Amino acid sequence: MIPTTLTSAGVIVLAVLPGALYTWSFERQVSAYGATLADRLLRLLALSVLFHLALGWPEYLAWDHAIRRRATLDTSVFAAAWGAVGLIVLLPFIAGTVIGGLYATRTDRDGWPFIRRMLSAEAETRILQLLLGKTPAPRAWDNLFSERPSVYLRIETTDGAAVAGIFADRSYAGGFPNDPDLYLEQAWSLRDDGALGDPLGYAVYLPAGQIARMEILIPEEADTDDADDNLSTGD
Repeated sequence: MIPTTLTSAGVIVLAVLPGALYTWSFERQVSAYGATLADRLLRLLALSVLFHLALGWPEYLAWDHAIRRRATLDTSVFAAAWGAVGLIVLLPFIAGTVIGGLYATRTDRDGWPFIRRMLSAEAETRILQLLLGKTPAPRAWDNLFSERPSVYLRIETTDGAAVAGIFADRSYAGGFPNDPDLYLEQAWSLRDDGALGDPLGYAVYLPAGQIARMEILIPEEADTDDADDNLSTGD
């Protein structure tokens, strides 16, 4: 139903605002996860309901003071409305940012030290699974690269060419809902036996649809003396 008055439009905006802010702030940290627009819309609406349940009493008190009693717009009325809207805006934004940040750095646990000092790795994993489910990423590709791993990649393209390189801090992997493409900050040569050779001194870009097969090598598995140094520095 299309709102016909400014008041009804404002009510609709406030109704969906918490879920929208949480979703936006979470996806700023990870990516736009969700199989379809309908899936994301349902998630947004469900989150809005949960936040309104959590903030029900502050919202009611603000409504009772500022709207139901039809008080004039004095300092106390403005303060009540400002506080309620502030909670509706700030709490979902902070929650989405924190949860998204913890999820995006869940592998190496790099960042958010003021929270992680209070959580063990096991406790953090349980909390994230409780809040997000066991597989919040829509594809294996997104699950891998959302962790921002520091790894070597050995890739076979669809035309049979072999490419290798470092995926580290300055690399990027495009993810859902777009087709996956890959930017490796440092290309790496391959020996005749397929082992990693030497850095080539340039980056490499692999467009979407060109990757036929990809092997993921952690530094300890990469057959090169410079593996750990290059992954840690990105050089």
